[in-house]
Amino acid sequence: MRIQIGRKALMLGSVTTIVAVLVGLAVVGAAGIAGWEYSNSNAFCATMCHDVHPEEIQAHKVGAHARVNCVECHMGRNSTLKLMALKPTHAKELWGMIVGYERPITSGTLRPSREACESCHYPSVEHHDSVAVKVHYATDAESSESRTRIVLHTGMDAIRQGYTKGIHWHIQNEVRFVSPDPQRREIPWVEVRNPDGTKVTYTDAETKLTAQQIAALEPRAMACYDCHNSVGHPFPNPANTVDEAIRTGRIDRALPDAKARAVALVNTLADITGDPKDREAKVDKLIADATAKAGTPPEHKQAEQKFNKAMREILLAASFQEKGFSWKSFPNHTGHADTPGCFRCHDGKHYNAKGEAIRLQCTLCHALPQVEREKGKGSVASLVPDKAGEKQPESHQRPNFMHTHSDDVGPECEKCHGTPLKHGKQGGNFCANPACHGRTWPAMTLTAEPPQKAESPPPAAAPSEPAKKG
Repeated sequence: MRIQIGRKALMLGSVTTIVAVLVGLAVVGAAGIAGWEYSNSNAFCATMCHDVHPEEIQAHKVGAHARVNCVECHMGRNSTLKLMALKPTHAKELWGMIVGYERPITSGTLRPSREACESCHYPSVEHHDSVAVKVHYATDAESSESRTRIVLHTGMDAIRQGYTKGIHWHIQNEVRFVSPDPQRREIPWVEVRNPDGTKVTYTDAETKLTAQQIAALEPRAMACYDCHNSVGHPFPNPANTVDEAIRTGRIDRALPDAKARAVALVNTLADITGDPKDREAKVDKLIADATAKAGTPPEHKQAEQKFNKAMREILLAASFQEKGFSWKSFPNHTGHADTPGCFRCHDGKHYNAKGEAIRLQCTLCHALPQVEREKGKGSVASLVPDKAGEKQPESHQRPNFMHTHSDDVGPECEKCHGTPLKHGKQGGNFCANPACHGRTWPAMTLTAEPPQKAESPPPAAAPSEPAKKG
């Protein structure tokens, strides 16, 4: 056999080899890109990789951040190279994947606020105060409506001008804290760094931890998600979900005792567990039994059908597959209605060495709430508007004003707040605001006394992220 290799044949073979290599590299590259993109998808994170509560996946789909992918919070919006470097650090989750995660799950992989939250919510631009209107319905036969209007001090412009108030004061100032709880329900120690560089530490006067135990905890810099912790996977109070269903017409107020019947069904949530089919069967039976017991008149049958449909959706969304879990297992630290939230620190019992408490003053973060009741009296506004620059009495400037304000009431208060001043919760009087009084606020006490000497345990380690987030 005679083999002759000419220049033309050699060139053709070389070109073929180069083309084949390039095609191979393109195929491998395309496969790698597709694999990388899939590994960053919600489907991979929630089902292929992490064994999370199935309810958390559903909660994310209906939350305010439904269009924000898991990796955008848990890995941050970083360059591809940095994300590739961060991926291996999640290998510590492998053990949880093998033996199962402790319930309820708390994330230890959230990136610093600057890499996640602040990539969308730019804190340095001008923001203004916002108005929230909350609608509630009573459990009387008519499901009477009440509306609470509240101005939230979220304005960053006021903070930049030097005002020492506002919800987002915590963004412009350095705050560190420790917590023995992964969900950070309890905060026994807080440190604030003032603009002049001095530091002030506050210790919970009623904490059961010793100074040594507190010192052993790792301090962390306060981040956006230490308060806004439920924006990714919200589990709202189902009673509030019922109020929203009535407000939007999904539940007809024409149905007698609509709110009372809804609350009675919500109170059965602890019995609704199991896989989706089991829960559906239990919910259908509970609703059918409640309908039979109610004996709704024929003229309200259509409203009854709307009620049953809405309550079925609400109960299924608020029930859990595993026993022992409910919406209460996932605290919402924004606000302070159902869980301590703000009162984890602003509770009247975190004192510094001088015996001064962390500011406990409602109007630091919001104006006085105004309640309008459909049946009954609402709240009465102060005769003097709550606005910047208004000179207030010295008593109003005390760090623990809410702790002592009831002891300060006297005839001079009537000049600004009207007459007569009487304590209560029924409205019709400035001191009887139903949005403030006559209810229990989780974790807040107005009876704690400052310790003889507030200890300031030394930090055990550096904070997990830069404290300054301006």
